[in-house]
This record gives sequence, C-alpha cells and structure tokens, in this order.
Amino acid sequence: MRRVVVATCLGALCVLGRTALADELRPASSEPTGAEAAPPIEVKQAREQIEVTLVQMRGAALRVRDDLRLARRRGTKVQVACVDQALSRADAATRRAQETGAEILAAYERGDPDRARAARRRILEIRELQRVAAKDGAACAAALGPVPQTSRTTVTLLVDPALPAPL
Repeated sequence: MRRVVVATCLGALCVLGRTALADELRPASSEPTGAEAAPPIEVKQAREQIEVTLVQMRGAALRVRDDLRLARRRGTKVQVACVDQALSRADAATRRAQETGAEILAAYERGDPDRARAARRRILEIRELQRVAAKDGAACAAALGPVPQTSRTTVTLLVDPALPAPL
C-alpha cells in the first residue's frame, strides 16, 4: 500500500510538472491586450509628429545643400569641407529619423507603447542633432559673405503694330 501511495504522489508530481512546463512554453499572444495598446489618439499624434519632423529635416538638409553649392562656387577648400561635413551629418540624421519613424509605428502596431514613446523621444533628439549640423553649415557658408549685386539690365521690347492682336 505504501508503494502505491508513493507511486501515486510521484505520478501526480510528474503530471503537475508537465502542466507547468506546458504553460511556460506556450507562446504569448501576439495581439495586444487592452492594457498594452496605446490610445488611437496617441498613434495619430505620433504619425503627425513623424511627418512634420521629416518634412522639417528634409528642408534643413536642402538648405545645407544650397549652402554647399554656394561654397563650391565661391568658397575656399576649408569652407567647402566644413559645409560638406554639415551636409553629411544632416543627411545621416534625416535617414536615421526615417528609420526611427518606422520603428515608432512598428512598436505601436506590436502593442509596445513604451518602446514607441522612447523612439518618439529619440526622433526629437535626432532632429536637434540635425539642427546643430545645419547651423554649423550655415556658419561656414556665412563666412563667404553676401552675394555681390550685378548691374541691372534693361530690356526694351518693340512690337510691330502690324501684327494682329492676341485673342
């Protein structure tokens, strides 16, 4: 009888152990629960923030690119190198911001609002780094001085009165 009780206890422990192990190995659901999902308004605001930030960053990169064109025409090698480096930093920041924006949206889709919020903070830091790069490029380009004014040219157009009037 004693052997039966021991065997029963061991069998019960084995069954309980397998049940616990099966629960531990069961994959977690990939769908977010109500507590994990971010509010839809937060996702909408994130999309808008990403779009606005990327537009601003592309504009800043274009301004630095224009400064580089000007520096190549009128600047010294040092000035060109300075603006070129600023453009490289601005372009790299824009690419990184695009990647971070995709990461933000993916995190929201996965139901991981904490990672998405951290990435939203990171995209603002990247924007600030690009602003500093653009400012550095503008400082290098400002050393070129103002664009000299050219003399004005006046053009006079004489129209033959014998031509028919336009419709």
